[in-house]
Amino acid sequence: MDTLQVALVLFGVALVAAIVIFNKWQEGRHRSHADRAFPDTLRDPLLEREGDEAVPGRELVPGRHTGDAANDADELVVAETGYRQPAKPRSQPPLPDRLDSRVDCCIRIEAVEPIELPRLWAAQTDIFDDISKVLRWYAFDDRENRWRRIDANATGAHHWFLAALQLVDREGVIGEGEFLRYIRGVQKLADQFHAVLAGVPSRLEVLGNAREIDRLCAEVDVQIAVNVVSDLPMTGARIFSLAEAEGLRLESDGAFHARANDSRTLYVLGNGEPALFERTTLAALQTKHLSLVLDLPRVIDAAAEFEDMVRFASHLAKTLGATVVDDNGRSFGAESLDAIRHRIRRYQARMNEEGIPPGGSLARRLFGT
Repeated sequence: MDTLQVALVLFGVALVAAIVIFNKWQEGRHRSHADRAFPDTLRDPLLEREGDEAVPGRELVPGRHTGDAANDADELVVAETGYRQPAKPRSQPPLPDRLDSRVDCCIRIEAVEPIELPRLWAAQTDIFDDISKVLRWYAFDDRENRWRRIDANATGAHHWFLAALQLVDREGVIGEGEFLRYIRGVQKLADQFHAVLAGVPSRLEVLGNAREIDRLCAEVDVQIAVNVVSDLPMTGARIFSLAEAEGLRLESDGAFHARANDSRTLYVLGNGEPALFERTTLAALQTKHLSLVLDLPRVIDAAAEFEDMVRFASHLAKTLGATVVDDNGRSFGAESLDAIRHRIRRYQARMNEEGIPPGGSLARRLFGT
């Protein structure tokens, strides 16, 4: 290779190096300009993760719905507006005092828009017409901060509702098929009003608790009877006079009721024969058998009421020329009476131990007639 060729090669290499250096210098100038125009503090909202600190100058706004009203209020995305704290979801109101989770299957319903009570009542009547157990409905009054029991005459509109199905009564515990119809019915009602269920209790837990209560009810469901029998007919007019003098009143069920000051029935006096006591036929009625009955679970102090019932039975027998006997036709002696008193104390103590005070609101619901 001669001197000219070497010179040309060296010139070409120098030219390529100069071009590369010039391009690098130009790239550096453009990057510096871009960094000044777009600082690193700006973040892409689509790439921000849950829990990242909010950037001043941005607002948190509701995002997509999940189907859970409580979670929906917490779903947040970033928007390019002013900053504010997200609103907290409404908390679930506690159950009304008279309800008991061992006995009642309670399901809260939350509506975004207030639901008119007449519309809700009409809809639930259609859905639950085949439910045999007692179904109670409540609406939460925000102004009074309490649940209101509602019925066909209720008015107003509310966001929170409560369905409470009593699972146990004197007829026994609810069947699983009917329980599932209830759950599906509440969901159907919520869907109809674009509302959501605020939690559904566990089927196994709810029915398990109900069966336990039913077993207890069967154990203490005792009615104590004292009978007044006579060989000669006792007239309705005479019975009416003696009952009224004792403070008992003839009621629509065809029996005389002894009531406490708060109107609770203490014991009843009925005809031991098929005919009921009715005002229209009482003057002509005659019977040889009267029955006084104390419903043990429904009375607060059954021991005291038993003593009063036995005293009145003895008064009737003495006045009407009759005899006081038990259900087997045997006369009551001191030993029999003591055995009944012991039985009463034992059963009522058992109810108190299980948190179902005799004569209380829960006991009266469980042992309703």
